[in-house]
Amino acid sequence: MGVYELAFTMRERVAGGAVVMELVGEIDILAEQTLGPRMEGVASRCRGELVLDLRAVTFLDASGVRLLLRVRARAARCGARLRVVRGGAMVSKVVRIAGVEAAFVWLEEFPPTVVGSVPA
Repeated sequence: MGVYELAFTMRERVAGGAVVMELVGEIDILAEQTLGPRMEGVASRCRGELVLDLRAVTFLDASGVRLLLRVRARAARCGARLRVVRGGAMVSKVVRIAGVEAAFVWLEEFPPTVVGSVPA
């Protein structure tokens, strides 16, 4: 019997004063079911800046979009400010086609460049 490897993961870290959830791989129905509770938990504990980084997402479907919206709703209920780092062209296209682009505050990079900032 072979070992099954998940096609997705999530890394959580603190950067630039924000809690960052970095999604990696294929964000589909299995990812939504597996990562959803964990991501909502992070969003519910965050009271400040929360960044969802989609740069390493290679696939996003309707279930993945639903996951993004769930995290957005949880963050809003708990007082966190959610921003999303844009993914690649395919991810952006799915978000645009789903009609939810305006639901998020988008960043082109993270952490954003700040004039006068001091490197860590």
